[in-house]
Amino acid sequence: MIKAFCVGVTLAMATMAHAAEPFRFEAETSLDDMTTLVRGRFSEPSTRDQVRAVFVGEGGATLIAHPRRANVEKYLYDINLCSYYVWRWNISADYTSGGKLKQIYVNGAPALHGARLAGLPKKGPYYALMRPRPEAFKGEYSLAAIVADRDGDLNTTDDMDILTGVGPMRADPLNMGSAVNNPGEVWRSIFDLDDAKSIAAYAGDCSAVDAAVEKMRGSGQP
Repeated sequence: MIKAFCVGVTLAMATMAHAAEPFRFEAETSLDDMTTLVRGRFSEPSTRDQVRAVFVGEGGATLIAHPRRANVEKYLYDINLCSYYVWRWNISADYTSGGKLKQIYVNGAPALHGARLAGLPKKGPYYALMRPRPEAFKGEYSLAAIVADRDGDLNTTDDMDILTGVGPMRADPLNMGSAVNNPGEVWRSIFDLDDAKSIAAYAGDCSAVDAAVEKMRGSGQP
């Protein structure tokens, strides 16, 4: 009985210590990891201030309000993966007029209460959208998507929906996972043209990444 109690106390203390750690975007290495974190930390009773405290206050994200929709905003955080790819976290949220959370999105995918991904736009015209990423000069220095524009004005990207837009699943230059299509609104996605206030450096060892890439290229892998 004493042993079980001690184990329980140890686990509780470990959980409290983890919760006390400030949030860091770099600690979440995949879309699944971030979605799990979001579902664990937030629900409909969460407030705008609570969400901002995590992503902006602790994580250092750039807050951008939606240009045409009240109570909708996003939090951008970019990471330069050793100049091979610029990974973007685009966490966006919809709030009630009273500041309570309605839905939160991880790179365009809704995370709460079993909401489904947005369907693909069924009607054109369609346009090619290019998102320059010159910092990734060793690899993917431009991101491309095919989008539908609701009002035909290509200067307003907040009303564009993605038909095809492929990106990786993991923020790890040594293992970026499989490529996935990113349906949904451009404004909530990795392709949106808004800039984060800065681009964070990769937290790992880029010399090890360079060596791994050279080894891969030497073996004839793409």
